Amino acid sequence: MRRLLLLLSLLVIMPAAASAQSEMVTGKATPQEVYQKVADAAQFLAKSGEKGLKEFENPKGRFVWKDTFVWVTECEKNYCLPTPKSQDFGLNLSQMKCHQTGKLYVLGLCDDVAAHPEGAWVEHWQPKPGFDKAQRKVSFMMQVPKSPYQVVSDIFDDATTLEELNKISRKK
Repeated sequence: MRRLLLLLSLLVIMPAAASAQSEMVTGKATPQEVYQKVADAAQFLAKSGEKGLKEFENPKGRFVWKDTFVWVTECEKNYCLPTPKSQDFGLNLSQMKCHQTGKLYVLGLCDDVAAHPEGAWVEHWQPKPGFDKAQRKVSFMMQVPKSPYQVVSDIFDDATTLEELNKISRKK
């Protein structure tokens, strides 16, 4: 009887554990992960220079994880570089608007990062598959030291406040 109970409990626990592990690997990225990946990307690009830009185009690269990726902008020239999801070189940053407010959120981030090179967060609303209305997204941008580039990542997140996001990036 004990063996049967043990076997039944394992049958219940194992799939739950596998699902939790799968979520950790392929699930939703967290704001902490966004901050860490952007910081890592800034260091990587500062060390590798322009040669390192190709890494940000790779759909299986080191800056693609879970449900998001890090991309590169050049705020001074008002464009973003190709990403793992798009090879649109030179996408004008003024095309990147919040679907709720119309705010040019990436240009706003560029201004914030010019004043705070250690990074800045912004919230904006974007279409999300499976939803009728635009959903809240948060983006984090950081200046790449001694470079014209900035690195950015974002996630859908309807719970974490901007105050909480700023605590994540300022405690490091």
